[in-house]
Amino acid sequence: NSVPKSLNQLEKITEQVLSAGKFPLILGGEHSITAGSIRPFVKRYPDLAILHFDAHADLRDGYDGEHYSHAAALRRVMDNPISTLISCGIRNISAGEVPYLEANKHRITIHFGKDRRSWDAKKIVAPLKGRPVFVTFDLDGFDSSLMQATGTPEPGGVMWEDALDIIREASKISNIVAIVTGK
Repeated sequence: NSVPKSLNQLEKITEQVLSAGKFPLILGGEHSITAGSIRPFVKRYPDLAILHFDAHADLRDGYDGEHYSHAAALRRVMDNPISTLISCGIRNISAGEVPYLEANKHRITIHFGKDRRSWDAKKIVAPLKGRPVFVTFDLDGFDSSLMQATGTPEPGGVMWEDALDIIREASKISNIVAIVTGK
């Protein structure tokens, strides 16, 4: 299968960037790249936390026969020994993802898009305090009025200021070690 091969290649490239002392900003056309790009960070940072912006939970075990599908991107991330995933802007979660979420509620916190108006950025990022943070941002996390050019748009998403407030607050209390975007 070419997806695991591509993810292994991305892992190696990301490791080279890290070894050179650079900050990886990984821009992809597909959110599944997160599964490969996170591997060097998991090895370097035992207390790595994930800050995730998306319209979808991406916690499926696979989709359309692809274990590394974009719909399984965060599930593949959580296959690693990661204790904290904070997802923001989720507007769509499938019935098949709910049992995994419930079984991992000690590791996964979802801030649903429907609750955006009552979000408190400081409270959202509080679990990240003092930790290395890997930011992954699927562009459909933005409200579809801002980001229409995605294959899976969803109304009611994160506005630009929401995302900046959360990332700004995270940067005050944690060490953002990478940013990955998809879609």
